[in-house]
Amino acid sequence: MTLLPLASGSHPAATTVAADVRLRLPSGRLVAAEPPGLFPAGEVACGAFAQTVAPGEYAVEILAEGDVVLGAGVVVRPEPVSQWLPAQCNGEDLIYPVDGATGGFGSVEVFEALTDDDAREELIADLSFDQDGLYSVYHHEATDTNLVAIHLNADGRYRSWVGYTAEGEVACFFTDFGDLEDRTGDLQNPLR
Repeated sequence: MTLLPLASGSHPAATTVAADVRLRLPSGRLVAAEPPGLFPAGEVACGAFAQTVAPGEYAVEILAEGDVVLGAGVVVRPEPVSQWLPAQCNGEDLIYPVDGATGGFGSVEVFEALTDDDAREELIADLSFDQDGLYSVYHHEATDTNLVAIHLNADGRYRSWVGYTAEGEVACFFTDFGDLEDRTGDLQNPLR
């Protein structure tokens, strides 16, 4: 699956960049948040997508036009998306704020590890020195988990979506960092 069809028409110069790492989800629980998340210890799961997938490693794709990130996703199944629905977190649409120009995807486990001051400082140092390109990868050695940080060059509030296959299985998770959501007017498939 490629995220490129999401930009067809409105962003003809858009391309999809595949991150050179697979995101590890030991429990199948995904968090979309600005790294390090700043969740209270023990409460990270409250910020995870309500939808879960099988534990495993998943591809991350970034949809960009030049050096501007339009969106990013975690590909669960390389199948076409037949329906997009707003991602849910605690019964509400998953929309997260960014005030440090960086969004990200990681497991509940890696964000929980980042509630530790030393791990959080290590992440901040890694991200501070690795700003070349569209994304950076942080690896937490003690839990053998990782986080993909998306460099946005802008702040805002960003909505996440879940793409489903025709059979109703999760195909991907996607965060819209641009203007993709409102361009079609189709409430059932806003990203089509």
